[in-house]
Amino acid sequence: MSHEVQNSASPGTAGRIDPRIVLLALGMFALGTDAFVVAGVLPTIAREMQVSEGLAGQLVTVFSLTYGLGAPVLAALTGRWPRNRVLLVSLGAFCLVNVGSAISPTFALLLLTRLLAGCCAATFAPLAYTVGTALAPAEKRGQALALVVLGLTVATVFGSPLGTWVGTHLGWRFSFGMVAALAGVAFLALLVCGLPKPTAGSPVLSLKARLAPVAEPRLLLALTPALLWNLGIYTIYTYLAPLLRANLALTDVSGMLLCFGLGVVAGNWSGGMLADRFGAIRPLVSGLVVLVAVYVSLSLTFASMGGAVIALLIWGVAGSIIFIPQQHRLLSIAPEHANVVLALNNSTMYLGIAGGAALGGVIIQCAPINALGWLGAGCVILALLTLLLSNLMGSASGQRTVSAPKESEPEQTELAR
Repeated sequence: MSHEVQNSASPGTAGRIDPRIVLLALGMFALGTDAFVVAGVLPTIAREMQVSEGLAGQLVTVFSLTYGLGAPVLAALTGRWPRNRVLLVSLGAFCLVNVGSAISPTFALLLLTRLLAGCCAATFAPLAYTVGTALAPAEKRGQALALVVLGLTVATVFGSPLGTWVGTHLGWRFSFGMVAALAGVAFLALLVCGLPKPTAGSPVLSLKARLAPVAEPRLLLALTPALLWNLGIYTIYTYLAPLLRANLALTDVSGMLLCFGLGVVAGNWSGGMLADRFGAIRPLVSGLVVLVAVYVSLSLTFASMGGAVIALLIWGVAGSIIFIPQQHRLLSIAPEHANVVLALNNSTMYLGIAGGAALGGVIIQCAPINALGWLGAGCVILALLTLLLSNLMGSASGQRTVSAPKESEPEQTELAR
């Protein structure tokens, strides 16, 4: 990068976490809530906008597609600008775009605001990680990064259910208004508190260098399972509200989303420990097998409230327990340019989310909604087969690492870009 955020920790504050990191986490909470709240209020959006639920689901598609494709492109385009300014501008724009979502009079304008929100999120999120770690003293940078990431995790557990509850009882426009308010508070507080002035740093990675690892067939194959299992997961999750309504006649699914979020927290917490103890492959295979079982049995488990609660908890655990093992596996394949590879993995996941929302929208237009479970299971089975093939190829080649790009490596805090 051409600008480095100077660490502002003074000797008197070296033992404490900078409160501005909490504000970055609040921004990430707003972003995470925005990314997943549409799934909970999708039926009300479709009804008010007079579009099908399948078409309304494309709001998730455009946000995720823009995020997945935009993250590396926008990182390259803005890499030579001061990070503190880019971060504040992207967060402020994210707030305004969500105001636009809340007042959109037509579905076309709403779709446009979701595309713009994806651009803002793709710019803000990696900078939040980078600036957050730079604000902390060296011995606290891991905690600082964990705190910023916690904003996304808490959004899954509480933000999405809360936004869904607000949308169900006050109207979906208030859900986007809530996101705008959260982002606005974080923006104004960071603007008042200020961020450290940037100083000269290492050269920025070009878009070509960021995408260079994709040219390696073994790494491309290793990235593919994440694309496929996110395709399967979000084929169903995007349309969870109409799915629960069809099977259980539920109109408020916020409690169900809370169950799913609790499972996600448990899966994230245990995924790293399992990867450390058993390696990456065993947790990955186990999680994918459980996902297949959950999806195949959806029509049975969603027939009762208790069954749906259990299924959502297990789904949340299995769907998130594979996240950290996948990262571990990618790092073992391409350790020389870990930051670039993890950023590509993040983009791959969001492309899977976009594809899942699009595919699910097509399916519910031409088949019973419970068919989503079978389609999701099929995608996860393909992910499992691709994972096993990738692992077999890696074993046959003796886990030869992928060569690093010839341009200079990104700094350590470039993790999410």
